[in-house]
Amino acid sequence: MNGLIYGHDLSAGFYTGNGPIHPSYHNYYPSTFTPSAHLHQYTRQDFSNTQQTNDFQQQFYTNSYQQPLQQPLTNPNVYNFETSGAATLAYYDNIHARVRSNQHKSSISTNSSIQYPYTQSPVSNASERPTSANANGQTDPTFLVVPGTETTGPPTSYEPSSNTPLPYTEPSSEAMDGDISLDSPHHTMDSLIERLVPTDTYIPKQSFIYPMLLCSRANIRPSLLFNQLARLTIKSIANMTRDRSIRTMNNFLYVLSQWTRTFPYDFRNSEMISQLEDLFKKITSFEPTLQSDVQHIYKKLRSKLKALDYYEEYIRQLNKKAMYNLTQLALVTDIMNECPTAILFAQQLTHIELDRLKPVGAEELIQYFIMKLASEEAHAHPSRNSDSEQLTSNDEPSNVKSPKLVHDKKLTFCLEAYIQWFNRLTFFITTEIVKHTQRRSRVRLINYFIDAAYECFRLHNFNSMIGILGGLNMQPVRRLRKTWEKIQLDKFQQLEQYMNVSKNFATYRLILKLAMEEANKHGWITDKIVIPFTSIILQDVYFIKTHSKDYTPAGGINLKKYYSMANFISEEFVQCKQSKCSFERNDEIINYIITSPTFNEDSLMLASFECEPPSTILEKEKQRALQKSVNTSA
Repeated sequence: MNGLIYGHDLSAGFYTGNGPIHPSYHNYYPSTFTPSAHLHQYTRQDFSNTQQTNDFQQQFYTNSYQQPLQQPLTNPNVYNFETSGAATLAYYDNIHARVRSNQHKSSISTNSSIQYPYTQSPVSNASERPTSANANGQTDPTFLVVPGTETTGPPTSYEPSSNTPLPYTEPSSEAMDGDISLDSPHHTMDSLIERLVPTDTYIPKQSFIYPMLLCSRANIRPSLLFNQLARLTIKSIANMTRDRSIRTMNNFLYVLSQWTRTFPYDFRNSEMISQLEDLFKKITSFEPTLQSDVQHIYKKLRSKLKALDYYEEYIRQLNKKAMYNLTQLALVTDIMNECPTAILFAQQLTHIELDRLKPVGAEELIQYFIMKLASEEAHAHPSRNSDSEQLTSNDEPSNVKSPKLVHDKKLTFCLEAYIQWFNRLTFFITTEIVKHTQRRSRVRLINYFIDAAYECFRLHNFNSMIGILGGLNMQPVRRLRKTWEKIQLDKFQQLEQYMNVSKNFATYRLILKLAMEEANKHGWITDKIVIPFTSIILQDVYFIKTHSKDYTPAGGINLKKYYSMANFISEEFVQCKQSKCSFERNDEIINYIITSPTFNEDSLMLASFECEPPSTILEKEKQRALQKSVNTSA
């Protein structure tokens, strides 16, 4: 196919196994182009990110990073740390149940101990715990000063932890991570940060690290959290022997490795990556034997950030290609010319879904609503002061005496790209049907798409299935009464029953639960695929976020909310990123699906009226208004 845009692959640091981007793909995208009125116009977004020039690789890791990244990721499941769950409590089980069904449940699990390197037991001695975090809400530029230490005995070498995810069991509300209680109404951000700080005999448990790093961004900027964590850790070794200091720094590197592996997109922030690089320099200067471990963490992080850069550039080029692809040939060619069977079409949709799903970070789901709610607040109160680079939020009760929250700007658009893909699929289905004026062709295509949706259902690709059904249910297609008279509706009606909205999509949620259980039972082996309907995931995250407070009535951090949110995202979203398919990828078919032109809503209605003339007074008025609008714009 002319102008084929090739896929992206693991060898270039991508998350899914596509073919390499063609080296001359830039030639396919002219710098200037005015889209046709018939193209579906997506909302423009500013996908540019401001990043500082990075000289860290040349100054510190010259030997390790002189060559570009060409090796595949050793662990394609770069988010395996995120597959662990978190606490489910009775109250939050009720909230969870309300977003899943109308059934209420109440189950509290208990926690068993988890052993970590250099961990004997949680520190109970108050003298061993670090002091409180910086209270002024600003990063401390002196946190990188490593204090001197006493030297007694030889240093202990560090054994890097295994790549295998650590076991996880759900904690109870009364005993978690030693002495922390989820029910306490008096948790402060300082006290929670202190629990992240390791010592020579203590590392925070994975069951605490994940929800803390994921959800605390609603209360504190990740860059400020990182700054305070580093400052407190370094301050804590001031009065330790050298042997204890080295063990503490080993354990601190473990915590940092969890952060950079689980939420690497946080380090897209220039302030955070600069702090991390400076910290690594100080750590290796303090103890040269830690350099190999520092290099390993940094190399993995850079690989993930480079993969993100490649992926976002790939999406930008696809969007340009789609805008430029409107030709006369495109108006007479349909999907069945490119992809003869509905089963093959469903398989290629699944490849596209996994391409879009796997780069989405769990933290993006939280940041998406942080930015959304802050933006709504700014529009509702435009007179309030705002920062052009950062958005603010006031989710604290009136009795909490703390400064206005300032959130780091969202610097990725993987989630937005995935939402855009779903919208595109819906308009693609509708466009493919209504651009044919012959009823026989429309009947053939509608039957084809119904079969494809049914195959997507069989594959547990629910996002594409619902995207197809959405296209078939758009008004320009639904109004084609004479066309639908020729359609066998048994499969279509069955699929619509699966997506019945009654009882908060209870039928779909049950089917999804069974699919997840089956995939978990088989260890997410190849072709045990589960791709959830993203809109419902976002709806549920929004429900949990808005129906429970960030702060308790006493003014403390609502730690239950952290665990509930982290548990939901881990179980309902992150696990699905393990999905793998074995069926062959066809880049020509995928290229047609993701770059062929789609009509906007007005153009779809006009094309629909060309297929079957208006049959009601309202439709005739609609047609006249649309024609007048087109003539005026012309």
